Amino acid sequence: MVSRVTDRTLLTDFTTAVARLRRQQADAQAALSSQKKLREPSDDPVGAAQSSRLRAEAKELDAYQESVGVGTASLGAQDSVLGEVHDMLIRAREIASGMSGGLATPEARQTAAEEVTELERGVLALGNTTVGGRYVFGAMSTDGPAFTTLDDPSYTPATAYTGPTTEFSVLVARDETVRVTTGGDQVFGSTLQALDDLRQTLDAGNDPSASLTTLDAAANDVRQERASVGGRLSRLQSRDGEIADATLTAKTLLGNVEDADLTETITQLAQLQNALQATLTAGATLMQTSIVDFVRF
Repeated sequence: MVSRVTDRTLLTDFTTAVARLRRQQADAQAALSSQKKLREPSDDPVGAAQSSRLRAEAKELDAYQESVGVGTASLGAQDSVLGEVHDMLIRAREIASGMSGGLATPEARQTAAEEVTELERGVLALGNTTVGGRYVFGAMSTDGPAFTTLDDPSYTPATAYTGPTTEFSVLVARDETVRVTTGGDQVFGSTLQALDDLRQTLDAGNDPSASLTTLDAAANDVRQERASVGGRLSRLQSRDGEIADATLTAKTLLGNVEDADLTETITQLAQLQNALQATLTAGATLMQTSIVDFVRF
C-alpha cells in the first residue's frame, strides 16, 4: 500500500516537473524571440506599472521636443530674416547719405527712390516668411500673409501688418514656455516707416538728411529684436539637449524593465534544456515500471 502511494507520488512529481520546465523553456524561448522579458502585465505587475509610467514620460518628452523643434525652426528663420533686413537698412542709409546735401539733383534722388522702393518691397516680402506653412512674423498663423504689399492702394506702414496681435509660444516643460514670435508690426514697424519716408522724400526730389536718424533708429530696433531672438533660440537649443538627455534616460530605464538580457536568456534556456533532459532521463526509469508493479498491493 505504501509502495503504491509512493509510485503514484513520484509519477505525479515527475509530470509536474516536466510541465514546469517546459513552461519555463517556452517563456525563455518567447523572451529570446521577442527580446522582451515583459510581454504581459501578468509577467511582472510592478514592472508593468514602471513601464507604463516610463512610456508616458517618454511620450511627454517627445511632445516637448517636437515643440522645441517648431520654435527652433521659427527663430532660426527669424534670425536670418532680421540679418537681411538690417543689411537693407544699411543700404538705405547709404542711399540717404549719398542723396543728402546740395550736390544731388532731384532727378538723381527720384532714381534712387526706385531702389528704396525695392528695399521696402523686400522687407514686406521677408515679413511674410514661412516655416512649414506658418508665418513666422505672424504668430505662426496659417491664415494668410502677415503683411500687405506695397501695391495695395490703401498701403501705409502703420497698417501694413495684418496678422494676429497675439504671440506664439511653445511648451518646453510642464510649467515652462518659451515665446517664439513677436508681432510683425513691432518687429518691422519702424523699418517700414523709415523706408517709406525715405522713398517718398526721394521721389519728391527732396533732401533725405532727416531720414538718416530714423534709419539708424530702425536698424537699432532690428538689432535689439535679433538679440532677443538669439537669446530665445539659445534657450530652446539648450532645452533640446536637456530633453534629449531625459529621453535617453527614460528609454534606458524602460529597456531595463522590458527588454530581455539576451546573454542571460540564452544561458537560462540552455540550463532549462539540460534540466529538462535530465528530468526526462531520470523519469525514464520510473516510466519503465510495469503496470503490474504499479498496481500491485
